[in-house]
Amino acid sequence: MSSVRKEHIKTLKGPDQFQVKVMTGVDWAVKNVRTILIAVLPVALVVAGLAGYRLVQSKRKDARIEELGKSQVIYDTEARRASDLQKPILKKMQEIEAKAAPKAAGQDGSNLTPQQEQEVTALRKQAEAIKPDHAASTAAFLAFYQKYENHAEGWLAGMMAAHSMIGDNKLANASTLLEGIASKSKADATYQALANLELAGIAEEQGEYDRELSILTNLEISTNSDLKPKLQLMRGRALFLKGDKAGAKTTLNTLIEGYSSSTEAQKARSLLTLIN
Repeated sequence: MSSVRKEHIKTLKGPDQFQVKVMTGVDWAVKNVRTILIAVLPVALVVAGLAGYRLVQSKRKDARIEELGKSQVIYDTEARRASDLQKPILKKMQEIEAKAAPKAAGQDGSNLTPQQEQEVTALRKQAEAIKPDHAASTAAFLAFYQKYENHAEGWLAGMMAAHSMIGDNKLANASTLLEGIASKSKADATYQALANLELAGIAEEQGEYDRELSILTNLEISTNSDLKPKLQLMRGRALFLKGDKAGAKTTLNTLIEGYSSSTEAQKARSLLTLIN
């Protein structure tokens, strides 16, 4: 498969999955409160005891979230440092584009001259080469996860650490961490989905398509319907990359038929053009 085709397939992965996943995890961490119902006690005592337990649990949760926030500040600072380095490069790109001749009526594509196109392309590559150094925040998130590995906030920190590891191409380390999160969060459907989706993505990056398909199958059995289109798109892409064009077509067409107006269906149609 040509590099161009591979790059096109990568674009079909859609918006930053991790951003969506992290927001889901934060929502869960903030809103979920576990309670204990003591059936043998009188109703009045149950109500009073439950209220007290919630208060203690809420305070503990708030303390964990506040502690986790310190690691997030480190992460944001690292990202901002890289963004500051990119700003003058992006400004140069804007200046070149501002000097370009206006587009003629009905003109499609760029209105830049070939030389301007080369300059913009070079600057874009220069900006993209600047990556945040998340070493410090990764260590902080990992330490937090190890401290609170049985809590949702700890799993969220582990997801953040794994995300940075993936960005640094430390796929084996990220996979081990995510497997630990999946093991610790077996009773929580949200984090089971988050961790296993990342593991499926890592398997694809490593070319382990059978492993990816196995993870996706387990997710399709256990997850809610909202995730089905994404799982079907991932399955179709994995089958195509594996060389099973017939299976990929069947999966993608099923996705389009079942979720015709979804973003995933749009991506499925694009992928089908590569297969046909």
